[in-house]
Amino acid sequence: MPAWDVSFDLRVGIDEPEVVRAVARIEGMAGLVCSIPLPPAAQQRIDRLNILRAVVGTTGIEGAELTEEEVGRIIDAPPGASVLPPSRRREEMEGRNAERVMRSVAEALNEDPTLPVTEQLICTLHRLTTEGIDYPHNEPGIYRSHRVTAGSYVPPENREEMRRLMEQFTEWFNNGPPASWPASIRAIAAHFYVVSIHPFGGGNGRTARAVESFILYRGGINVRGFYSLANHYYRNRDRYIELLDSTRFDGTRDLTPFVLFGLEGLLAGLEEVRQAVVDEVRVIAFRDLARETLERRGKLGTKVSKRLLSLLYFLAVESVPLEDLRKGGHSLFRLYMGLSPKTLSRDLESLVELGLVVIDGDNLRANLQVMDEYVP
Repeated sequence: MPAWDVSFDLRVGIDEPEVVRAVARIEGMAGLVCSIPLPPAAQQRIDRLNILRAVVGTTGIEGAELTEEEVGRIIDAPPGASVLPPSRRREEMEGRNAERVMRSVAEALNEDPTLPVTEQLICTLHRLTTEGIDYPHNEPGIYRSHRVTAGSYVPPENREEMRRLMEQFTEWFNNGPPASWPASIRAIAAHFYVVSIHPFGGGNGRTARAVESFILYRGGINVRGFYSLANHYYRNRDRYIELLDSTRFDGTRDLTPFVLFGLEGLLAGLEEVRQAVVDEVRVIAFRDLARETLERRGKLGTKVSKRLLSLLYFLAVESVPLEDLRKGGHSLFRLYMGLSPKTLSRDLESLVELGLVVIDGDNLRANLQVMDEYVP
């Protein structure tokens, strides 16, 4: 495949009905998700979940095979602590760096919400992405001075070219047509150009996706910690690469199909975040319903109600094997220390009768589905 003569005059159909509808849905859903108040612990859980997914996506599309469970262990480990075997050190560092980039984006924009996209910013994101990883001929945060390939694509060649193109890119992005585009379109277009210029010796794809996340966060689209566009590209890797290449070489000079592909992923990711927020709110609402139900029965404030509420608060987030609860194999058994087995049976019968818990085989769980009755 030939080299592409990078130019900043590709068409973007921002007024096309399909694009307008997608942007409207994205901004509406983002506004809805961001308007729902959540306790700090719930916000942290959602943020962590999105970072797990994004790290898996942004490293996986480059060939790393990290699972969400492994990424969770990596980001929870103290700095410098090894989680994976030595043979997978690079994957571990890629996961750790990807998480650090996302945290840095949020911290930088929380400190200065007007922070612009500059060459310095892009170099900083690259440095954070590749620091401590032995990519051949890569200098963290420094433009490359050698020829590279990206699959069959041949990006521009030398450091002087990198400097010229990156200067043109930031000028075009900040002062050209993109300055008036919606944040979602700006982010996807920036991703396309950074990955097409390929200014660094390694980590270009991850840096392009970091720039994309930065713009989405700055535009208020992902302030719930939404970063799953990387996961969209990972899940649809063949289509992602196909659209990158067709945009450069099919002769139409039209970036709109790639933009629509990104908007599709953004909508799907926001729906996942919306569902995670709804799930958190459902738990909070269920706990309130449990308290109100016990209050109506005149039991609030009694030892029995305290025991039942403790049981229900836990079950709202995790089911419990009945056998463990009966025989002391679970921490909730402390609620029934010194009490007869009949007390536990009576409590469970009462909660089942009230519709607050469900016994599913040998598992005891909260009946969160009861909250559907309160959805108009």
